[in-house]
Amino acid sequence: MLSRRWPLALVALLLVLLGGPLVVPPPEAGSDAGGELAGPQGRFARVLGVDVHHEAAGSAGAPAVLLHHHFYGNTRTWRHVLDGLAHDWRPIAVDRPGFGLTERPPRTAWTRGNPYTRASAARIGLGVLDEHDAAQAVVVGASAGGTVALETYALAPERVRALVLVSPAITGDVGPPPRLRPLLRSPQARRLGPYVVRRRAGEVTLERITRSWHDPSRATQADLDAYRRPLRVSGWDRGFWEVLTAEAPPSLADLLGRIEVPTLVVAGEHDEVISPRWNARTARAIPGARLEVIPDCGHTPHEECPDALLEVVRDFLDDL
Repeated sequence: MLSRRWPLALVALLLVLLGGPLVVPPPEAGSDAGGELAGPQGRFARVLGVDVHHEAAGSAGAPAVLLHHHFYGNTRTWRHVLDGLAHDWRPIAVDRPGFGLTERPPRTAWTRGNPYTRASAARIGLGVLDEHDAAQAVVVGASAGGTVALETYALAPERVRALVLVSPAITGDVGPPPRLRPLLRSPQARRLGPYVVRRRAGEVTLERITRSWHDPSRATQADLDAYRRPLRVSGWDRGFWEVLTAEAPPSLADLLGRIEVPTLVVAGEHDEVISPRWNARTARAIPGARLEVIPDCGHTPHEECPDALLEVVRDFLDDL
């Protein structure tokens, strides 16, 4: 009798696993709206149907510098750069959808395509520039934000005055293997995926946020707070999952040789995520690009070595 029943039990189990999340939707993480968490420099702009959080410093008439954060980063991870450039420039840091305090729209609310792609992040950055009446900007991107900066140049080169690429992830990516991503976009996976995200990304510690630093002892409570604040935003786990599964890894190597604006590539001497030799290769592929290697620094100089980064960036901006 048992041999006849086990196939039925297996089918029932599969139905529960595949259909259960559709019948009983899991609760979302977070409970606050982004506007409740924004600081004094925080602003929101409606771009591509998304309430986009960004922070701006400096005077409104100064030339703009648009800052795209690394994967898992947000506007607060740019805070040293915002303050350091505010005297002569108009630095504007944007929270890409899926991160920071920017709205995490569910699929039913997508009005202009998938807002979690790199191309959408680039368009959103341009939309934020429009909110500040900035026709052009120096576009800065760190790691995965470097791919967004390059997407911005590919989309609207006339609006990019110059590029600053901080260990850009030209061909790399964070997330599951590309062949698995279509499966992970299924309704069932979209229901269960946020649970996985909570287990992997929901516990923020100094050890976790400094894994790519050369000297983790430099981290402070402010560094930790920068990553903890977004975890209070409603649906942060769902938005993170959408970014992970939105698209294939970037393929921007062919673009490098066609860049016609001044470009600075920055690498940390001890970057173990994207090594300096890969950043040197990126710099060589861009006509006239300049490479700067920051000593005793890891993958995110804007967090770990902001003074050294600001020195090379200011020097580059002064030559424009």
